Amino acid sequence: MQAQASVQAQLDQEVVAEAAELAEAQWSEMTLAARLFQARGKEVVLDVYGSCCSGILIELSASGEFILLQGIDAQTGRAYECLIRTGCINTARGLPRGLAPVAEALSRTRIGFREGSWLRGQRGNRVVLKIHNSSQHVLGRVAAVGRDFIEIETGDGIDVRLVVALSSIISMKVSS
Repeated sequence: MQAQASVQAQLDQEVVAEAAELAEAQWSEMTLAARLFQARGKEVVLDVYGSCCSGILIELSASGEFILLQGIDAQTGRAYECLIRTGCINTARGLPRGLAPVAEALSRTRIGFREGSWLRGQRGNRVVLKIHNSSQHVLGRVAAVGRDFIEIETGDGIDVRLVVALSSIISMKVSS
């Protein structure tokens, strides 16, 4: 009887150890995009290249390259949407700890929003762009959206439009 109990205890320990190894393996396969996908509809606080962004994470793009955040401007009290490049997120708070199989989470992102469609929907809206390696923010209205660029009208006339490569955009805030 004591031998059976000892064998059962050893088997229990092996099962616990195997479960711990599987959990660790699952964490090693987890991506930031999958964690962000799980946070849809939740309040998150992000450090995006030194700027604090907080709000409700609305959606992860199908490509996994962008998230859409909805927040409230502290100064004006107005709601805004902000498109943020996931590769520019330094830190994130508020992401759930639950684990979903990575393949399942990533397959669900393929049905997320399309950043190109969202950007084209902003035509005529006032935006604030934060761009890589630039200390200034670009302010203006979305005039046009190409495959890999966005054109911002920064004043009167076509000669004051600024063409910005999409790959250089860190974030784009749209006030409502």
